[in-house]
Amino acid sequence: MRYRSLMSVIVLVLLALAACRAPEQAPQPTDDPTKVAVILVPVTPTPIPVPTSTTIVETYTVRNGDTLGAIAARYDLSIEELMKLNGLANPNSLQIGQVLKVTLQVTRSAPGDSLLPNSEVVYSPAYLGFDLNEFVNQANGYLASYREKVDGEMLTGSQIIQLVAERFSVGPRVLLALLEYQGGWVTGTNLTQSQLSYPMGLQDGTRGTLFYQTSWAANHLNEGYYGKLSGQLPAYKFKDRTRARLAPNVNAGTAAVQNVLALTSSWDAWQNQIGPDGFIATYRSLFGDPVAIEPLLPPDLKQPPLRLPWNDGATWFYTGGPHSAWGDLAAWSAIDVTPSDMSGSGSCNASRDWALAVAPGRVIRAERGRVMLSLSNNNFQGTGWVLLYMHMANAGRAAVGAQLNAGDRVGHPSCEGGDADATHLHLARLYNGQWIDSNTVPFILSGWQVVEATQQYDGKLVRGAESREALNGRDANKNAILADGGR
Repeated sequence: MRYRSLMSVIVLVLLALAACRAPEQAPQPTDDPTKVAVILVPVTPTPIPVPTSTTIVETYTVRNGDTLGAIAARYDLSIEELMKLNGLANPNSLQIGQVLKVTLQVTRSAPGDSLLPNSEVVYSPAYLGFDLNEFVNQANGYLASYREKVDGEMLTGSQIIQLVAERFSVGPRVLLALLEYQGGWVTGTNLTQSQLSYPMGLQDGTRGTLFYQTSWAANHLNEGYYGKLSGQLPAYKFKDRTRARLAPNVNAGTAAVQNVLALTSSWDAWQNQIGPDGFIATYRSLFGDPVAIEPLLPPDLKQPPLRLPWNDGATWFYTGGPHSAWGDLAAWSAIDVTPSDMSGSGSCNASRDWALAVAPGRVIRAERGRVMLSLSNNNFQGTGWVLLYMHMANAGRAAVGAQLNAGDRVGHPSCEGGDADATHLHLARLYNGQWIDSNTVPFILSGWQVVEATQQYDGKLVRGAESREALNGRDANKNAILADGGR
């Protein structure tokens, strides 16, 4: 596809020539990435590769009523193969919530033709100045008059799209294009009952509202995007549970769109959806060609100095290792810490302790337990370093516009906002709208470095010879951390 040109042909040629030789010096990090117009010469779409069988490994979470035999049969494995793959000694020892590795034979391969640049799929600097509400009202479709109660508050359709885009940090234009492609909500007014009930194409009676449908789509956009970046998503899953391998050359933004479309489609129908007359045609009809922000992440990006988010001299507990920043399918960029005055799981009273600013910044959002702290001191979530503080109680929470110094009060940890079964602080990092995990850029708080494990919520905090293990509970010898100013 073609991205809209912002530069002259001469500049583009110079950029192309420069790309052919190794740079003498790596570019310096910046909070204001350059907008680069990339023009792709029209080519014949990549033919579907000749099928070859590949074994991929996925995970399966044990549910109530599952047996090892039933799981093995579902994935065409013997019980013995499944036990060996997971190191199980007893076939009757399954527990609800246990994560098992399973293998699948996949013969189909997805094409790698680009649909959207990464900067369009995450809530990046590409959205600076985009007025979602104005766009929706000018389109004057069903979405413009839609209302729905979310978390006890009546919201307009554009407010719902904006809220979901900010929470998941996905591009609102992509959400609008999906909504138009699947449901006709942006420009259409005479919609079918199926379009009204399932605007994102997910035919699930328990998720029949715009908020739930859009949240589902955003979650699976993140699954494709970060699954491609991390390698944790080897294949797309279709409505009939068949699979197709991701193309090795596909960019993360395209993988995100391909993934969410596959989940409600068959392989054959999906070929049209990802083709030139499918989703991308709808996107272009609404917004034209996208602008690519490159590089979205500077190659030598470093985290600014961050302190532990509680008072020096106090002890908190490391209760959640790296896990999804929002929803359950984003990058593992979040950790959980719990104040010492909380007794453990099931205790949801607001803590008396304060969560503190880990660095100087401006509060740009404060709603429903969510506080966003911009270290760039601007009012836009999609530029530079931004910290998510989740589960902040309404009482005492820092207000939008507050300018905080490192160590200033952000709020009291609680269970407010999102899913939580115990009071804690959920802390995550964004850069230019992309969730940043500890493997991409080291996550360090007062010298304590976050170390990821193979499962969400597991992992360690390490400082020199000291090590703390993430535990769902409190153990003074294993997960207690004394804030000491980084000494």
